[in-house]
Amino acid sequence: MGWKAASIIISNVTTVDAEKLLQELGFEQFTTIDDEPYDVAVYPEKCQIFIGVYKNNLIISSWEITDHSFGKELSTFEQKLSNLFPASEICTIQLHSGVNHWGYAIVKNGEKIRVRCGNADQGTIIELGEPLLEEQELLSKSEIKDGRRIYHLRDDEPYEEDQVGENFVSSIWARYTGKEFFEDEDMFEFMLSGFNTTKAVSSTQPTHKQQSASNQQSVTDQQSENTNVTKPWWKFW
Repeated sequence: MGWKAASIIISNVTTVDAEKLLQELGFEQFTTIDDEPYDVAVYPEKCQIFIGVYKNNLIISSWEITDHSFGKELSTFEQKLSNLFPASEICTIQLHSGVNHWGYAIVKNGEKIRVRCGNADQGTIIELGEPLLEEQELLSKSEIKDGRRIYHLRDDEPYEEDQVGENFVSSIWARYTGKEFFEDEDMFEFMLSGFNTTKAVSSTQPTHKQQSASNQQSVTDQQSENTNVTKPWWKFW
C-alpha cells in the first residue's frame, strides 16, 4: 500500500459555501489557507480541512472529521451531515500506508449501511452491514481460511485483507465518481478550499483510545448477524 487519504464524500451536491459548512459542523474558529488540488488535499495535515465539489459530490478532507466514522453508531459529524444533506449518501474513506490502514463507512438515510476497516497488525477490525455491489468482485476472489478471509487475485498468490484494503477503497470511490480511485486521473485537477482549525471539534463517537477498554469487554456479546467487531481501533501514527 502506498496511499494516505482521509476524505468524506457526500453525493448529489453541486455547490457549497465552505465557510458556512464549517460553522454548521461546529468549527467556530478557523482561518483560510491556500487552496490545493486533491492530490495534496487528499492527505491533509493535522487540523487542516479541505472542501470542494467533484462530479456532483461534496468532498471534505480531514483526519479530525473522518477519524470518528469507523464505529457502529453515527458520529456527530455524520449526524450533522445527514441532516444537512438528507438526500445524499455520506461515505468516509481512509488509507494510511504506514500501517496498511484502510477503511470505508457509508451512511444512507441517517443509518450506517456499511462499515469496514482494518490494518496489518489487527486485521479486519470492524465489519458492519451487507456487502455492496462495488465489493463483490474482490469478495468473489476470496475464501475464509482458519477464520480469516484470504484473497487470490493473481497467480493464486494469497493476500491478507489488509493487503487488498486499498483495492476496496478504490472500488468504493467508483460508487460516486464512476471511476476507480487509482484510475480517476481527473480527481487531481479539481481544487479544494483550504482551512486551518485552531481547535478540533469533539464528537459523540468516543475516540479510538477511549473505545479500546469498553470494546475489549463487549466484543463477543456485541457480535450479531452481519456485524463483526474483532478488535478496537485507535491511531497508530
